[in-house]
Amino acid sequence: MRYAARPDDLARAHQALAEVSRLRLLEVIRAQPAGLSAADAGDEVGLHQSTARQHLEMLVEAGLLVREAEPRTVRGRPRVIYRKSDQTEAGVSDGYHLLAGILASMVESSVHRPASAAEAAGRAWGRSLVERPRSLERLGRREAERRVVELLDQLGFEPEPAGGREGRRILLHRCPFLDLATEHRAVICSAHLGLIKGALEELGLPADDATLEPLVTPTLCVTRLAS
Repeated sequence: MRYAARPDDLARAHQALAEVSRLRLLEVIRAQPAGLSAADAGDEVGLHQSTARQHLEMLVEAGLLVREAEPRTVRGRPRVIYRKSDQTEAGVSDGYHLLAGILASMVESSVHRPASAAEAAGRAWGRSLVERPRSLERLGRREAERRVVELLDQLGFEPEPAGGREGRRILLHRCPFLDLATEHRAVICSAHLGLIKGALEELGLPADDATLEPLVTPTLCVTRLAS
């Protein structure tokens, strides 16, 4: 498995992303192209200004944010503004992948029946990532499957609905964790299958018979939906 960042940069990014408050601050600032001050960012996530500043400085040290003085046209001390850096996306991606790799290795080495455990965990996440139909609302099969495809698209799988003589399928043209799926297929692919099953289940579709054929080609996985 290869990471774009150097090992020391990756270690700093991983340490910075290991704290929930820093993750929340990073997400808030990533959504604000103009950046935010420590006070404004702290208000967004419910942290005191000094606490928010400490977290933001760690993100700066990890290369995920940059610190700049706000341009001013009047007298007075300029505010310090934190913005995302050019390395933010790569750093976040590398940090998440490193953490996912660690967790996959832990599941494989310490959990009985790791594939089943990963599928159960993915199923719980799948249920939480889609909005359950309102009371008395009954989704048609096509609409429910469209929402599952939409979720998979948001997660980066580049899904394509397909039908025909082989039954209803979702072709997944990209795996966001392809490098990990190659090394930890039982865990990663089972988690992805569980995620799909959980989403189907939450939307009122049969889920238990859904299957996932990983890496049918180097760039394609195939989900087969229940009849």
